[in-house]
Amino acid sequence: MAPVLIVGGGPVGLCLGIALARAGIAAVLVEEREGPTPHPKATLLGARSMEHFRAWDRLDLKVAEAAMRQEEDYFILFCDRLAGHELHRFRSPGLEAVRRRAPEAVARFRELAWSPWGKTQIGQQALEPVLLAEARRQPLLELRHGWRQVDFAQDGDGVTAQVEQVATGRRESLAARWMVACDGGGSAVRRRLGIRMGGRGRMRSNVSYLFRSPDFLAAHGKGLANLYFCLAPDAFGVFTAIDGHSTWNYQHYWADPTRDAGQDDPAAVLHRAMGKPFAFELLATTHWHHHQSVAHRWRDGRVFLAGDAAHLFVPTGGVGMNTGIGDAVDLAWKIAAVEQGWGGEGLVDSYEAERKPVAWRNSVISANNSDRIDMVMGEVAPDIATSEAAREALRQRILWMAKQFNSAGTHLGYRYADSPIVVPDGTPEPPDDPGQVVPGTWPGSRFPHGWLADGTSTLDLADRGGFTLLAAPGAAAPGLAAAIRAAGIPLTERAVADPVAVDLMQRPLVLLRPDGHVAWRGEADPEGAAAIAARIRGGVAA
Repeated sequence: MAPVLIVGGGPVGLCLGIALARAGIAAVLVEEREGPTPHPKATLLGARSMEHFRAWDRLDLKVAEAAMRQEEDYFILFCDRLAGHELHRFRSPGLEAVRRRAPEAVARFRELAWSPWGKTQIGQQALEPVLLAEARRQPLLELRHGWRQVDFAQDGDGVTAQVEQVATGRRESLAARWMVACDGGGSAVRRRLGIRMGGRGRMRSNVSYLFRSPDFLAAHGKGLANLYFCLAPDAFGVFTAIDGHSTWNYQHYWADPTRDAGQDDPAAVLHRAMGKPFAFELLATTHWHHHQSVAHRWRDGRVFLAGDAAHLFVPTGGVGMNTGIGDAVDLAWKIAAVEQGWGGEGLVDSYEAERKPVAWRNSVISANNSDRIDMVMGEVAPDIATSEAAREALRQRILWMAKQFNSAGTHLGYRYADSPIVVPDGTPEPPDDPGQVVPGTWPGSRFPHGWLADGTSTLDLADRGGFTLLAAPGAAAPGLAAAIRAAGIPLTERAVADPVAVDLMQRPLVLLRPDGHVAWRGEADPEGAAAIAARIRGGVAA
């Protein structure tokens, strides 16, 4: 019997397997595909996902090498037609600016103070090979590509799954103590458990055209951008840079859901959005829908949902895959703690208690962003191409709508408020602003980033293998440390002297969880240390 069976080998399943293996927990991953997806699907990694990769022996650097090369800033362009009038250009720090930390970029972009990373443009077809290579490096992770789960049953001790080799039809039985469904938005596991989804559900219909065109940049002449929104009434949609030189995707908005996407002529759609003909090779056509949906339950006995199996997002803001990666990181350390004997039953229960509110928050932010885009598109004048007055009116609406692309707060600012395994300190919850980060150590928050004198980040202070007790000069909590160790919880104690870190701590003592979130903070060694230790391990409340 394996400790964990992972169903689905996309980014979330791979991240879960890597995180479990790094924590010393064996897992088996079954994935119907033989290898990485050829389609870009999700195309953006947020700063928090890159921070998690940073903790995995600097996997963030390998991901950055596989990402789209972009020497200039991260641009989002708004045009009537792509080769027509440019209406607005939204700018944020590009990957190279983030990596170089050039003084002028640091002065211009405040988000560079909030994380070692910013937005990283990388399609799923480029990300999965990096994650797969890292997964193959983990001796405790067994990868079964070309296998699919066909049935499962569970009892109080574990799950028994029937899996089938796609190429041969051969079936085997796999037993595990836990199973995690990372099998996508149409999750067969979720349907088998009868778990319904809440939220707005299916929203706008879209058709995406993935195409190859080395002539694309020359055809419109506006340079490389990450996203190009086209706002002409007969060509609402967005071009996405996949590799930045030859491969692109066009997402055509407001397609008629009653018609087969195959009835549209791809050349007519793409040329209309461009504003003139250009040479291209069509690679794939996908008819799909925006969704804002969150599963009502994320756990059924020994089975958990993660990623798209638990939540479906509108792609606006690039939050869906990143929320799924956060699910994987959160669930992995909790399952590992239970398997290692120091985590209580309440610890795995806290997975849903913590991650479901984040999914609701993030999916609503994404859906609202989509609504703002729809509102702007719905008010475009028919004479946009010939009337400067019409373009100026549209430009003002774009300036209002484009504020949503300041998304650092969405990616970095979520916190586990009211978590059963976080010890509150009675202070008011800080503002939650999707556009900016309010650095702090309010319990449940991500410990904030700052650069230390030795060139490392304050994020590196957290021990991903256990809890970390940070103590500013003159502070100590021997009673709390002893209680945590007496509960069997792995603990690292760090004396913090760097003024940047001390300032970010906000309290003389801060206790970090394995995922880098704050479990407790205080002014002095607390009374009731045993109750605190019990709470953070998923036992009785403090």
